[in-house]
Amino acid sequence: MTAELNVGSMLSTLTAAMQSAASALPESEQQLLPPADGISLLDIKNDLLLSYIQNLAFLVIIKLRNGLAAEDSSIDLVSEVTKHLVDLRVYLERGVRPLESKLKYQIDKVVRAAEEAARRSAQKKGVDQESQKRPSKKTRNENGNVSDEFESGSEESSEDDAVENNYTEGDMSVGPRPAALLKNVDTSKKEDQIVKSRSTTTGAYKPPRITPTAMPEPPSQRDRDVPARKRKSQLLDEYIDEELSTAPRAQPSIGSNNTIVKHGRGAMSSKERDKERERIEYEERNFVRLPAESKAEKRKARLRGEMDKRDLFGGEDWTGLGGLGDRIHRSVAGRAKGEGSSVLDRRAKRRRDTQDGPRSDGTSGIPIGESFEKRRRILQQRADKKSRRKG
Repeated sequence: MTAELNVGSMLSTLTAAMQSAASALPESEQQLLPPADGISLLDIKNDLLLSYIQNLAFLVIIKLRNGLAAEDSSIDLVSEVTKHLVDLRVYLERGVRPLESKLKYQIDKVVRAAEEAARRSAQKKGVDQESQKRPSKKTRNENGNVSDEFESGSEESSEDDAVENNYTEGDMSVGPRPAALLKNVDTSKKEDQIVKSRSTTTGAYKPPRITPTAMPEPPSQRDRDVPARKRKSQLLDEYIDEELSTAPRAQPSIGSNNTIVKHGRGAMSSKERDKERERIEYEERNFVRLPAESKAEKRKARLRGEMDKRDLFGGEDWTGLGGLGDRIHRSVAGRAKGEGSSVLDRRAKRRRDTQDGPRSDGTSGIPIGESFEKRRRILQQRADKKSRRKG
């Protein structure tokens, strides 16, 4: 009895569902066809979903009809329907869904535009119906009628503007809108015209304004001496490391490959030995071979080494003493050419005048008494100057 009631309720439910579905169907066959200006991807999606539901319902019907009986024909039919369902599912999952995700912005934009158009048409129909129901005011006031028409037109235009503004804001929130680029065309044209008018008024080329930079100047002698002043003495560094340090030190054997370089014409310093040792330790620790220096790098290193070792004479380091004479000359010879003799020249002249040595016989060299006479003339000139000042 309960089974009969369940079957009866199911039949009534199916009958009601079929009636509601039949009432929802369009009246004409043209409405069943996809619209001409619609989105083909959505049409394909609807067709695939409908076909999937039909095949699924057909599979359920076959299962219910056969029951527990297993026939070869029914098995083949079930396998065929199942294969078709798998194909449809693959089309939906691998074909339609990725394309729909990629075209989501365009689809939303088109759907929103269609909804706005439908809403505008509905509003327009409602306004027309209300205007037809209202009594005409021409008989009472002709000017008032004109003003009312203008007011209604302004209200409609304001509503349209509000709809357009909402539409543009929605587009900007969804994604990029290429039509927004056209808004800046007029402003860019005006700016171009202003720039052209400025450039054509004088007829001269005006380069673009950039950050001003100073021209490079040739380095002076003092700037060239800065590296020489900063260069440390190799001998002094080795003396501090070896003699003043209490740490144990390791010395390579004399004549080994770690000390002699340049085919026996030079020796490696402690700094170079430390650098080579670090290189070897790194290679052994990381099991990799560091790249060798190229010819250009070797040339630069050789020139840099020659600059650093230009103060090495006789196997000794004379760094800091090579430019001593130049520094003394700059400190002593400080006057310009137009200000008389330099301090060094006056010093040499005083030494020549007061130098004690063998006297000449009057025939060659400095005659006897010449220095005394010169000294007397100088003192006489000083006395005359003092007397003139007092007088």
